[in-house]
Amino acid sequence: MPGIGKSMKTLSIRAKAFIGLVLLAGSAILVDGLLHWKAADWLEFVALLMVTIGASRLKVKLPGINGCMSVNLPFFLIAIAQLSAAEALVIGCAGSLVQSLWAASRKMKPVQAAFNVAIMALAVALAALTFGFLLGRNTSLPLAMTAAGAAFFLANTLPVTIVLWFAEEQSPVRTWLAMARLTFPYYLLSTGIALAACTAAKHVGWQSPLLIFPLMYFTYLSYQLYFSAPSK
Repeated sequence: MPGIGKSMKTLSIRAKAFIGLVLLAGSAILVDGLLHWKAADWLEFVALLMVTIGASRLKVKLPGINGCMSVNLPFFLIAIAQLSAAEALVIGCAGSLVQSLWAASRKMKPVQAAFNVAIMALAVALAALTFGFLLGRNTSLPLAMTAAGAAFFLANTLPVTIVLWFAEEQSPVRTWLAMARLTFPYYLLSTGIALAACTAAKHVGWQSPLLIFPLMYFTYLSYQLYFSAPSK
């Protein structure tokens, strides 16, 4: 849980209740996905899982918010568009777990990592539902991908905003706007990259999305340089 410096024992009742609700919902979505598992191409799934884990290790500390951002979002969106919902859930949750635990600046509590994974399950599920709903109504791929990216953004930021509001009494509007200001350009970039990769995959093959990893590594270096630069 980004930004929460308190232990579960000292959190308010409503904060604990909300965290429990998110954990329950995320767990139910992940279990349901695993129960309905199907993989059309195991090689594609494993390859996308590995490259997502690699991107999840590339973390940037966000200023003003006690949290990090990894450059794994395009791979989540590609999984949503190219694979089954269950496969996308596994890739999203694995990426979130690696992002939460890998080389953290401070030891992350198990409940924090579980909360992050649960939020990811909610975000992937909502984005996949949005994407599938629009494509099923003959919506163009660009519009469906844009809507999926927007759904992912809201599902990934609103729960964090609410838990910070309950736990730290931070202004929800101010907190959400701060996160949006820092991350929304990245969401736009990631959606565009995922769209380009999925379009290329139709003509070249499923391997083409894997080639965007160098681009995301360059994005990571750029963000790292930007956020580490002293403000004037």
